[in-house]
Amino acid sequence: MRKYPEHGLDGPAPDDLSWLEGSWKGRLGEETIEETWSPPGGGTLMGMFRWIKEDRVSFYELIVIEQAEEGVMMRIKHFSPGLKGWEEKDRAVDFLLVQLDGTEAVFFQMGRQDQWLVYRLDGPDHLSVFFHSEEDPQKSEQVLTFTR
Repeated sequence: MRKYPEHGLDGPAPDDLSWLEGSWKGRLGEETIEETWSPPGGGTLMGMFRWIKEDRVSFYELIVIEQAEEGVMMRIKHFSPGLKGWEEKDRAVDFLLVQLDGTEAVFFQMGRQDQWLVYRLDGPDHLSVFFHSEEDPQKSEQVLTFTR
């Protein structure tokens, strides 16, 4: 039995994730990680992520949480410095909201057999983000922790 579900939820809306709002900063060893979320607007949340290694940007992400036919979706586009996109222009990495318990949201990565992305508010100003993979437990070990 899997730890997390794979099917979308009926009922939640992007606004239910408004607890993500704010500017978040963290460290992973010597590296800086930053994630910023807008307040809800137009039925969406918009986020951006930056990973800095050795005083240089390693990569960026543009993130939206929006309502789709399947349910609430998180869509991520990755960029190298110079805004060189990783995904094709009409593609994104899509995650479906499969569990929402207060201030913990679990998204299932579409097109994968076993990959979840978990966002958890650990107190008013502490955010934990991690991937969970039952096939590759090492992926589940790296938790990104942020402070607002």
